[in-house]
Amino acid sequence: MKFNRLKSILKNFYGIFIAPPKQWRLPKKGGVLIYDACGAEVLAPYLIGYSVEIIPSRGKSVNVPCLLRAILKLSFWRGNPIQSYAEAFIEVVSPKLVITYIDNDVSFYTISNRFQDIKTIFLQNGSRSEMGDIFGHLVKSESYHVDYMFVHGSAIGRHYQKFISGQVIAVGSLKSNQIKKSAKVVVGSILFISQYHDKPEGGAPFWIEPDGTPIYWDQFFAAEVQALNFLSQWCAENNKLLQICGRRTDKDCLEKGFYADCLKECVWEYIPRSSNSNSFELVDAAELVVFIDSTLGYESIGRGNKTASFSCRGSSLNNAATKFGWPTNLPDNGPFWTNDADERQFQRVMDYLNTVSAEEWEQTRQLYASELMEFDAGNTRFVALLAQLLPNLENLNHAQ
Repeated sequence: MKFNRLKSILKNFYGIFIAPPKQWRLPKKGGVLIYDACGAEVLAPYLIGYSVEIIPSRGKSVNVPCLLRAILKLSFWRGNPIQSYAEAFIEVVSPKLVITYIDNDVSFYTISNRFQDIKTIFLQNGSRSEMGDIFGHLVKSESYHVDYMFVHGSAIGRHYQKFISGQVIAVGSLKSNQIKKSAKVVVGSILFISQYHDKPEGGAPFWIEPDGTPIYWDQFFAAEVQALNFLSQWCAENNKLLQICGRRTDKDCLEKGFYADCLKECVWEYIPRSSNSNSFELVDAAELVVFIDSTLGYESIGRGNKTASFSCRGSSLNNAATKFGWPTNLPDNGPFWTNDADERQFQRVMDYLNTVSAEEWEQTRQLYASELMEFDAGNTRFVALLAQLLPNLENLNHAQ
């Protein structure tokens, strides 16, 4: 066991610090440091005019001078090489603000404790859960503090505060807020949001929970199969076109084949992802949107679209965190959702959305939107906070 653990540690170290391309110069000093390059392109439009550096991470590149500084830290040899590397990077850049789009990175939560003169911000990038996600293993710690936590809705904000101290600001999705809401709706179109992933080879688990419980592909996607079988029949009976909002960018792929196997009765089409914005354009254009538990489904609710949630994945996974609106305490069945793998409930939800007026839908949606997914067009609250925190950092040069 000790040998296998050492082997895993060495493999991770090689993948993070040895194999990636190298940066040989010290990073430049800057007012803003983006923690984790993933999502930096989403943050960039809001940081124009500020002096910005990015911590390269996830094996994309490694800054050698910062790595050498990290190696000199005791924490590096006590099992925290990534944290030590980030700490060395922060010391060199000396920012006023450290910001990340990766809200489920535990190491980020400790920065404020180690650098008390620096403000920290995270922006929630996706729906959170206890299943294969941060809340499956997060434990409250006095060292966890984030000054400003921009979250999708009030419910997840309250849940984060059980583990991390700091101010919660419920604003919805940064990406969704960037895209102007379209008023054009294609009558007769039902859009199903795909969460498809390829099946692991050799019968391997889809993922393994922290307690060692394996979750298999067929088990996870049983919810999709049942929901699609129902939608195929419902769309045929109601003369609707079923569109699949794909995750893949190619038209002919395993994802499309998965839906072809499930949809036998209705007229349908597969729409591959073509850009970062086209998913929002698709949900805005659909007469009705249907999802199981995807972030885009909640974003659709936030954007005001008539949206159904068949949140029935828990029937095959036996996990309460799959329920609609988790971690809210909503009933299993509501006007536009059901947690039950029951086609009678699917029918009830779809019939309601198919007949409810736009005015009545908006009244119903507003009862839940602030808990689930806010919508702040243009991300005005985020922009205002940046201006408050960085009033004198515009147009700094990058000289050492």
